[in-house]
Amino acid sequence: MTWRFEIGWYNGWSPQERLAVIPRQRAAVRSGAIATPVTCSICANTPPSPSDNPVWLHDEDYADPYGAYPVCRRCHRILHERFEQPEPWLALVGRHGTGDQWFEALTMDPASLRQPFAVTYPHGLISAHDDWSASPKP
Repeated sequence: MTWRFEIGWYNGWSPQERLAVIPRQRAAVRSGAIATPVTCSICANTPPSPSDNPVWLHDEDYADPYGAYPVCRRCHRILHERFEQPEPWLALVGRHGTGDQWFEALTMDPASLRQPFAVTYPHGLISAHDDWSASPKP
């Protein structure tokens, strides 16, 4: 199955800037600098196989490509659709939030798409390094 989508602006990062991070992250995963993501940091799903709702790296701050959060495809879709479809996002946060998770601090203001990360999140977010991070690579 081929996924086709149009990548847009996010947290002040252009589509080109966002896409430029992907090869660096993939190389870091291959080298072991970033652990292979296996458990979703939102819903805690660990798929039995990589093809069953795979866990990917999600960036909030593209200036720190190694600080991406492991997020399953299902949660990732809902996360990015939160600006146009807030109800599924609010339900997801309600089910899995504990009051101190990185994803609970995400804005739902569509202006943040083109606004720099540091303006939207002046104190940052809980770091993937401090939060879930991905499971260690064997």
